[in-house]
Amino acid sequence: MDWLFHSEFDTATTIALWTIAAVSVTTVALFTFTIVLRIVTLAQARRRQRFLVSWRDVFVLSMLSRKDAAEQALPSLRRRDHTDLLEEWNRARSIVSGSAVENLIELARRTRIPDLALRLLRKHGVRSRILAVQTFGHLRDSAHRGEIRQLVEHENTALSITAAVALVEIDPDFGASIVVPLIEQRRDWPVNRVSILLRLAGSERVSEPLYRAIRSAENDGRIYLLKFARLMEPEVLDALVGDLVRSSNDAGVLSAALKLFSGYGGVPRLAWLTQHETWYVRMQAAKVIGRVGQEEHLRLLESLLDDPEWWVRYRAAQSIASLPFLGPNQLRKLQKKQSSRFAVDILQQAFAEVGLA
Repeated sequence: MDWLFHSEFDTATTIALWTIAAVSVTTVALFTFTIVLRIVTLAQARRRQRFLVSWRDVFVLSMLSRKDAAEQALPSLRRRDHTDLLEEWNRARSIVSGSAVENLIELARRTRIPDLALRLLRKHGVRSRILAVQTFGHLRDSAHRGEIRQLVEHENTALSITAAVALVEIDPDFGASIVVPLIEQRRDWPVNRVSILLRLAGSERVSEPLYRAIRSAENDGRIYLLKFARLMEPEVLDALVGDLVRSSNDAGVLSAALKLFSGYGGVPRLAWLTQHETWYVRMQAAKVIGRVGQEEHLRLLESLLDDPEWWVRYRAAQSIASLPFLGPNQLRKLQKKQSSRFAVDILQQAFAEVGLA
């Protein structure tokens, strides 16, 4: 390196040469570090994959046999593998039912999974607590039900909905009584997760609290909660939507209720609904008549064939074409007697869709 200090070099040249040397050394060091990091990462990935494969074999055998769940030899488990083990066990637990569930829970006790989950529950990180709560739910472990109950109202959406599901898994009756009244308030909860939660609790448990929640909610809340009303027991659902149709004048509530109406016990205020000022209420009324209409309701559908809104005319025509007491000849006669061009055209379209053109 003596050339760097040659007395004939001026200061600027010396600085430039030192800079080039420093950059070269740094580049070589970074390249070496990248290669070493890549090698280490690949080695860790291979070790992790071997770990997961060995435990997946354990899970499969445990699902199939209670004896294997209680007695089979277990792979080694290091501290750094704890999270991977919990995630993999939860994944296996989420796809099984029946006796396989109890087998996996038995295996979990042997591997100290409840202790590992409790350690994560005590941490402050949201991700760790979500995994812990999910694990206690899948374990059906009621020892920490109180803590999980508090987390249902946590501000973090993912943690709160996971806690809600876990609470229902641990104690379906208690969980449903706590979670269902919160659904309207927690609109940040994903709709599909709420539906899963309600199915998990069972219609016999959610019907009564969901009925009360819908009846006591404001119109906006009713519309939102009616998204989940199909998960109620059929007789409770029919009673609910019947009450709403009889008592509410809100277009959104009426439309949402009519979508759920079986109508076999009669449809309240049907003539009024077909004349409602809001077009989508008239449309839903037409669809209800198509499902459960009697001969005396035909005139109501005919009155909608000349409606100003195309969708109302279209649904009315579809309902007429689907009425079981009208045969092809009667449908053609009905079309011919229409004086409105709109009515004739929309019936023609509906008939063509069912092969009657």
